[in-house]
Amino acid sequence: MLHTRSRQEKAVGRQLAATRQEYRLPLVRRVTATSNSHRKVTVPLFPGYVFLHGQPEAAYEAVSSKRVCQILEVRDQARLEAELADVMRAVESQPLVERYIGIPPGTHCRVVRGPLKGVEGHVLDERNARSTRLILSVDMLGQGASVEIERDFLEPLA
Repeated sequence: MLHTRSRQEKAVGRQLAATRQEYRLPLVRRVTATSNSHRKVTVPLFPGYVFLHGQPEAAYEAVSSKRVCQILEVRDQARLEAELADVMRAVESQPLVERYIGIPPGTHCRVVRGPLKGVEGHVLDERNARSTRLILSVDMLGQGASVEIERDFLEPLA
């Protein structure tokens, strides 16, 4: 996992892609407003982080670019990959994914229907009679992604 300098995530991603390194960089769309216009921009869901899947040499190459501050060791690579896969599926299938910071309280659930079938997360709150907010955690960061989903699509896990 690479901790990048401020606003350098996409540049690091382009550098890794140019050297054919496998990485994850969940991006979400945001609308920014200025005094006379609105723009749609794509920003990292987890600012400051690029998730490299590869050999340490690739990370050292990225550090040499001066865009990376630190290489963070991942003790449980399989778990991080599974959590990021869930987040990437949510980002690709849901228009409104938001970053959630903190350890999610509530019930641990699995999605049993829809495009996120099989994804696991924690229920944060109820939006209305039909939908709820589900938090998909990336525990190593202490952050996650928040998606709105119908309660009928969830199954509580023991």
